Amino acid sequence: MDWKARLGKSILKFRTARGWSQQALAGEANLSLRYLAGVERGEENPSLETIIAIADALLISPGQLFE
Repeated sequence: MDWKARLGKSILKFRTARGWSQQALAGEANLSLRYLAGVERGEENPSLETIIAIADALLISPGQLFE
C-alpha cells in the first residue's frame, strides 16, 4: 500500500472516530468535498498544507495521520 492510500485510511479512521461526515471534515479543513473524498481514497496527492489543514480540523498533529 502506498503512502497516499495509508494516509487516506488514516484520515477516514480519525474522521469516523469523531462521527463526522466527509462534508463536515471538508468544511472544517476548507477543502472541497470531492477533493477530500479523493484524498481518502488515495487518489489525490495532497500537499503538506492540505495535510496540515486536515490534521488541524481533526484536532490532531499531522504526524498522527502517518502512524
